[in-house]
Amino acid sequence: MFLRRSQVRRIASAFFLLGCLAAVALTGCTALMPHEIRVVERRARAEADKLREERPAAFQTVVVGNRPLHYVEVTDNEVKPLVLFVHGSPGDWSAWVQYLNDPDLRQRAHLVSVDRPGFGGSGEGRVERSLQRQCEDISVLLKKAIPGQRVVVVGHSYGGPVAARLMMNGDNRISDGIILAGAIDPDQEKTKWYQYPADWAPLTWLLPNSLVVANREIRALKSELTSMLPYWKEVTQRVSVIQGGKDDLVSPENADFAARMLTHAASVNIIRIPEMNHFIPWSQYAVVKAEILKHLE
Repeated sequence: MFLRRSQVRRIASAFFLLGCLAAVALTGCTALMPHEIRVVERRARAEADKLREERPAAFQTVVVGNRPLHYVEVTDNEVKPLVLFVHGSPGDWSAWVQYLNDPDLRQRAHLVSVDRPGFGGSGEGRVERSLQRQCEDISVLLKKAIPGQRVVVVGHSYGGPVAARLMMNGDNRISDGIILAGAIDPDQEKTKWYQYPADWAPLTWLLPNSLVVANREIRALKSELTSMLPYWKEVTQRVSVIQGGKDDLVSPENADFAARMLTHAASVNIIRIPEMNHFIPWSQYAVVKAEILKHLE
């Protein structure tokens, strides 16, 4: 059966409209952020610009395989414990700029915030769906650790499973992990309707590269988390999990999953904040900072 030209046009228009709705749905996440988070985001951009101006040498890029890995390193003395910050999806190093600028943390630790593969200066737009391969790239930064000093990996949202996978890799340099609103339970990962058309070409042209990469890696996350299930017993570090009770993006049940799976960790501290949403690193800055300082002891 052949379609009339008018029918083809209607079908094409319907697909285009669906794609536009998908684009609006994805970009709407930023628009729907709480007002205080948008204020924090604007302040973070200003702090990032100031840090770039004051410490241009802090901004570094290494090549891992055939991909650049960009990171920001703040330290006055490299003979300190290492804290490695891993952002969510989408995002970049600047999600942690307030921590990089914190005088207490600077005094106590060697601070590094990385652009995950596919974001910022780490090959923006070039998605890496494999958590293991992301960790292989990021683990290059663990070479900055000083033998005998603690190494704390801090991951938010999608950065949570990255932090967990790093701890599973058997690298004895990592002593501690902090997972903030981490999407770690495969049973909680549900693909939303708009994630499919948002990945259709040329509809991807409507979206920023960061959102295209975020959509593609998040669609693969359930499979990646499932493949990690046998390796949770390999996590032997001290671990803290901080989870909001009103998180609409990462289910609070992820904290329950962590409590069930971290059976071989040196210690487990589950912190539940009943009225908190997904934006823990910024809205609960004092709580997160205090937990980092505990892990540096």
